[in-house]
Amino acid sequence: MSAVLSPAGRRLVAMAALSAMALCPIAAHAGLDITAYERVSLVASPRLNAEGEPLDRKEVRLDVVHFPERAEGLTPGKVYRFQTSFEFRAGSYSGYSAWRNELAKLGGYPPTMASFLRGNPPEPRYDATAWQRKSGPFWELIAFSDAEGLIGPVTCQRVHADFIRFQPAADKHPDAEFRESYADWAKAFRLCANGGAIVFH
Repeated sequence: MSAVLSPAGRRLVAMAALSAMALCPIAAHAGLDITAYERVSLVASPRLNAEGEPLDRKEVRLDVVHFPERAEGLTPGKVYRFQTSFEFRAGSYSGYSAWRNELAKLGGYPPTMASFLRGNPPEPRYDATAWQRKSGPFWELIAFSDAEGLIGPVTCQRVHADFIRFQPAADKHPDAEFRESYADWAKAFRLCANGGAIVFH
């Protein structure tokens, strides 16, 4: 039997479906990129270009797109100066969805039957179970956008602790690509946890 998704779960399914539809031949290069910033500080009077973006290469404007509660510790829409940054490719939208599902499985969530695209049969998804909950390992990352978003230092501290806790299990995962992505995400959350931010783009 398929589970009845909560409003938040349905929103995540809809966002995942939009990402999947973006994977047409014309947009085959589309995917999720991540930039993590460490030790950000608010800039009182930034110098901006015509588009409102900071001119200083060590500054960034941090905007909330979805899930504003994940940006706790930051003032959305403001320009921040950062000490260091780290950028990586999280994969295609479908690739990231698969990795996120594996992360939920690693975190101990049981599977839930869920359908992502209209007309497709339900399939067992571990991340769909996380979407039904309000907390759990990696929950703030799993129950989050797969396209655009902002995560602040308070959330990052909690998720970073999960990456440390599950590192031994991740090291034993049979998929080398999963382990590589896990290392990238762990580094991103380590930087963000140190008074920083993570931007999905």
